[in-house]
Amino acid sequence: MKALRNLLLDCRAALRRADPQFESSPLRARLDEHIIGMSTAEEVPRDVIPAPQTFSAQQVAYAWQQAARELHFTHPQLHAELGREVRERLQAGTLVDPGTELIALQLQLKQAQAERDAAHGELAAAREAAHGELAASRDALQDELMQLRAALAVSVTLDGSDAHGSDAELAQRRVRVLAEAARRGGGLPKPRPESPGDIAPTSEELQQVSLGIRSFSDAEREWCVGEAVVRSQFERSPAQLLADGDRALATLLLEHAA
Repeated sequence: MKALRNLLLDCRAALRRADPQFESSPLRARLDEHIIGMSTAEEVPRDVIPAPQTFSAQQVAYAWQQAARELHFTHPQLHAELGREVRERLQAGTLVDPGTELIALQLQLKQAQAERDAAHGELAAAREAAHGELAASRDALQDELMQLRAALAVSVTLDGSDAHGSDAELAQRRVRVLAEAARRGGGLPKPRPESPGDIAPTSEELQQVSLGIRSFSDAEREWCVGEAVVRSQFERSPAQLLADGDRALATLLLEHAA
């Protein structure tokens, strides 16, 4: 049966070369039908009824085999290249069914997606941990800065207008005083006694005290009491002025501004 099928294949190839009209002749269709039928009868036992999927796959395989055999006569170079590709695939290992290969690729894709999700989770956790460490470092730095400012305030005393301003400005002035003392090599300068002009609050500061925004320092309160006694022409005693509170004292000074 196999030898007869091969003979029919050779006959069909010879007729194709000899007769240009062979492709459209009824003889070609009959030859194809008998070749396929003989191939199916040869491969499948009579007592086994092939499943439609297996039968279709065999027909496709035989069709490719026939087309490859015809290429040997019509396009020898292409047939040689196709043979080389087949030999390389056979040497690479066992052939894998496309459906099985597709399932394997789908499993690889799911595994890659799971690894990607795990990497995203690790990245989010690392980012959150980094934010926490950054916040902790910022808080620690602020604590150290406050301690440094407190140490500067204890070590360096500012006089006059230099003693007013924000904490950052006062710290910068104290650092400059330390740098100047180190340059001179004579130690820190001794604080000079405060003059009344340095202690006296400004009109803006009096306004803030009268509104309750701030309070007097001990030195400012002492100066304001003495000034209020004079401006009120000694009508009120220091004890009365202190009993009225800082807001009343600031209001009296504003009303009796010189």
